[in-house]
Amino acid sequence: MPPRAAEAFVLDTAPWRERDKLVTLFTESDGKVRGIAHGAARSVKRFGGRLERLNRVRVGYFEKEGQDLVRLDDVELVEQAFALQKEIVVAASLAYVSEIAGEFVREKEPDRRYYRLVGATIEAFRGGAEAKVALGYFEYWTARLHGIFPDLEACDRCGALLSGQGARISVNEGSAMCPGCARGDAGRTLPLSAGALTVAATLRRARPATLAGVTFPGRALEELAAATRSALVSFVGHAFQSSAFLDQILVEPRP
Repeated sequence: MPPRAAEAFVLDTAPWRERDKLVTLFTESDGKVRGIAHGAARSVKRFGGRLERLNRVRVGYFEKEGQDLVRLDDVELVEQAFALQKEIVVAASLAYVSEIAGEFVREKEPDRRYYRLVGATIEAFRGGAEAKVALGYFEYWTARLHGIFPDLEACDRCGALLSGQGARISVNEGSAMCPGCARGDAGRTLPLSAGALTVAATLRRARPATLAGVTFPGRALEELAAATRSALVSFVGHAFQSSAFLDQILVEPRP
């Protein structure tokens, strides 16, 4: 097969044998691609710091028919994320973003809307957005783009508008119910107050570039985050490894 070129985010790297690295990329044109960067573990001349997590790069790679791993021949830095990760909260947040993206991007299937979401989330952090707000945006839209979270506008059973009265979410069904229709299902659903619905409506309309300086009532944002994360975890079938440390450093008094 001929050499390929693509723009990509670096999602992860891991040692591969003695001299090499296994690199996971989220490419704009080809979805998730995993490849070997030969010599990257021993020498900085060829790849340098270009393989840092969530760097935006332009890669050239060669794919052999019948093989899962490609060979990375060239990596050009487009935009680095290293400076963002000097602050521990942002570093932990971006590790979480990277892990979730790695779970939801499919091998060699393009997902340009999700690619733009990852880029927009990084830009929100670069623009000074509060970590909980930027992550709330990313989790909400990850769940929405992959069809595993309801739109929260109306009850999926009776059609009543949910704003003002709150809702209950069935993660397994991906549905939202008004309090009346959810009666008797409390043990199998998660609550979203009217405030949490307002947060979701704001995130649904917001552009990431406008998130800097945006704040939400802590409990309302946490309710929405709990519901969206539950949907994400239910979909992939396991907890995210980076979430425990992230939750630990994000703990703070709530209004």
